[in-house]
Amino acid sequence: MPIEFSTCLERDLLYARWTGIIGMQEFLGNFEAYVSDRHYRPGRPELVDLSRMTDFDGGFNTFSAALRVVNNQEPGTIVHTRTVLWAPNDSIYGLGRMYQQLADLAGGIEVEIYRTEAGALGALMLPYETIDSLLASETFHPASRNDGPPKATCA
Repeated sequence: MPIEFSTCLERDLLYARWTGIIGMQEFLGNFEAYVSDRHYRPGRPELVDLSRMTDFDGGFNTFSAALRVVNNQEPGTIVHTRTVLWAPNDSIYGLGRMYQQLADLAGGIEVEIYRTEAGALGALMLPYETIDSLLASETFHPASRNDGPPKATCA
């Protein structure tokens, strides 16, 4: 999977790792899984690891469409989600900044982007120097579908 996520209930944190080339199809598939996850909670803070991402298949319009999906996870309600991105690669960092700027204009999702792992972890006040140590020390529940109706939509 190009996007994988898991949830730490004790820290109330979603962790996602993006790998390779990500496009709107991968983004939408992941978002549908996210809002259908048994541990989904609107507005849960997110740590997104973009260290293995190599490119985004799309441009400004694709970013805008993705942002509309995220901000419409509960139609009629603005869900404020703090999303911390770790993007050590220059080009991916640039893409993250574009997404951050669009998010700032749109409201809802609140995007922060960091070039260093320690910066991203520190922004979330996590007492770890690496994501690997966070994942090894805390209990992260892998993605799993909710047995009931979805808690939100991605339409």
